[in-house]
Amino acid sequence: MLGWGMRMAIAATLPVIWGIMTNNMAAATWITLTAECICWMELKGSFGQRLRVLAGGIVLSVIFSMLGSITGNNIWLSVVCMLFVGFFSGLFKNLGDRGAGLATCVYVLFIICNAYPVQNAAELEKRTLLVLAGGVWNALVGLAFTVFMPAQQPYRRTVALIWRSIAGLTGTIAKGWDGNGVRSNMRDIYLKEKEVRTAMDASFHLYEAMAHQVNKKDAHEYELAQVRKATSLVAANIIAISEELERLNIKDTDHPLRLKIYAALKALQQTAERMAVYVVTLKPEEELLLSSRISRMYKLMLLLKEYEEDNSNTPGIEHIRRTVQLIERSLRMIESSITGLQSMGDDLPVLQSYSLIKTVFILHPKHWLRNLQLLFNFNTFTTRYALRTAIAAAAALFIDKWFTIDHGYWLPFTVILVLQPYFGATLKKALDRVLGTVAGGIAGGLVLRLDPGLHLNEILLFISFILMVYYLRKQYAVAAFFITFSLVVLFNMETPVHPSLIYTRAFSTVGGAAIAIFAGFALLPTWDKKWLPTYLANAICNNYKYFMHTFFTTPGTVSWTRLKRSAESVNSNAFDSFNRYMQEPGFGKKPYAIYYHLITHNVRITRELNNINLETENKQHTTAGAGKNQQQRINICLYWFKLNMQLAQSIAPNANISLSNGEEIQLTHTLSTHQMLYTDRMIIELKAMHKDLEKLAAEMAKK
Repeated sequence: MLGWGMRMAIAATLPVIWGIMTNNMAAATWITLTAECICWMELKGSFGQRLRVLAGGIVLSVIFSMLGSITGNNIWLSVVCMLFVGFFSGLFKNLGDRGAGLATCVYVLFIICNAYPVQNAAELEKRTLLVLAGGVWNALVGLAFTVFMPAQQPYRRTVALIWRSIAGLTGTIAKGWDGNGVRSNMRDIYLKEKEVRTAMDASFHLYEAMAHQVNKKDAHEYELAQVRKATSLVAANIIAISEELERLNIKDTDHPLRLKIYAALKALQQTAERMAVYVVTLKPEEELLLSSRISRMYKLMLLLKEYEEDNSNTPGIEHIRRTVQLIERSLRMIESSITGLQSMGDDLPVLQSYSLIKTVFILHPKHWLRNLQLLFNFNTFTTRYALRTAIAAAAALFIDKWFTIDHGYWLPFTVILVLQPYFGATLKKALDRVLGTVAGGIAGGLVLRLDPGLHLNEILLFISFILMVYYLRKQYAVAAFFITFSLVVLFNMETPVHPSLIYTRAFSTVGGAAIAIFAGFALLPTWDKKWLPTYLANAICNNYKYFMHTFFTTPGTVSWTRLKRSAESVNSNAFDSFNRYMQEPGFGKKPYAIYYHLITHNVRITRELNNINLETENKQHTTAGAGKNQQQRINICLYWFKLNMQLAQSIAPNANISLSNGEEIQLTHTLSTHQMLYTDRMIIELKAMHKDLEKLAAEMAKK
């Protein structure tokens, strides 16, 4: 975030300094504005992805600045174009984080250029050239931050973020085992597990190829894909460890054993943290520190094994034995990842890795066509959000134009910025925006009264650009404070800012936030009261598909980690929907408990399937009883899955649910002792889920 902030500060401040030195602040303001808009796109991913984002930002900035400049003199044409711009900006949600930055280029430059329209072709040409200059200048700054970095560092950074989230998950599981404080509950652990999933999804969003899809000839990408797969397996092992420890009564556990468990978990956490650092830096000294952590882990494992041997008849000792086994597997995966990273060879800088032909190929039309297909994916949620944004922004622009409000363009700007796909998120962002804007306006007004000597304004502007980016995802109210503060200082450099402008800015922000809140409530709202059952049904359906693949598909034919990712992602969607559902306004008693229990059951079922597949991955097949008994237990699971799928269909008729034909399917492979244990646990969860689904279906039938 600090690197991103530095890029923003350099790209937006140097044109201001140039404008002051040449007495050409009007031109410098347009260059700075364009550079700042494009800088809101975080440069992530490979050099090719970054170059395409920068090029896309330049193209969009030029097109929509021209559109705004041409239409600004006509109120009705402005409103119609605002409808299009608002809808187009909303669709950028389909492109994720990078889409939000590209949307900023679209609506900010359109709205501000529309507020200051051109009068003739010569003025349009001059403004377009200034916007183009701002875009090219920003691209040069962005490339300067990119061409000297190691080519695979962005990929390694995404993997390192997964390791860091794994360290956080391990630390949460370790909490309370030392006797200080209480143990983490299931919700706390699941939230950390979600962070791991979020980090993995972010990595796959930028680098889609999975481990089995990468060509071994590309050593860097192949090894990094293998390391990323290892992170997924390590995370699954750590969740399995938490489930084993959950079955131990901490009050009945010997204090020395508790301390050994705590020491092992904390050492595993520290190992994951060092692994995160090593993946990014690849420095020999970091490898040495990591090796020392792994060595310490093996020593702690020996202590746990000695306790296990000396207390072999103690109740619950099997959970300790299983915990040791899972930690050792995780350590082997970490060691394998280190070996893979060492075998990659040197990671050369981008400047040495990309030839001219390879660089030109980055801008091949196929990349643009693929992004356009993603952009115009008219799914229900994005389309409703885009329409809501278009109508609300057009209404705000109409109010601005009709009443000729001084600097009233802050109305539509605030509407688009505040409006989110869900009402709760819109309300929170509106409050943060208003608080930050009012405070930033007051602070900016006070600073303008100070002596501007020693280039105080330029220094404050530079610092503001860094801090607004730094706090963007940490605390939006603080980011809004520095955004407003920087704009007050920037506009004052061209012409002195009258105090009334600060009041107008504050009132426009409050008005725009109010319009956004009303639009979120009244215009095509997306209420999780309606969609939560569908999310839950989809989660049940994905677990069913995962179950069918696990037991009735020949091992190795399809990567089970793909279905693991899918199941965990839809579980996460259901959990997020439940959190939004709790925050929604409503009348009467909501069935919070039933939904929470159902999501919990589903998460546990996914974990049991993960554990079963982990056993298959490690190829430790110890037959447990006759094959007929195993087939019977699996068919019991299948029976309860089908019953639950039928109930899920009744509570969410719109969900896409399909069942396999026939009552029983032949099991394709023999199960180990541990796999049978996980299967029995899954049956318990399926039965409990069935009871809760019946209760929910009965309640929904009454309504």
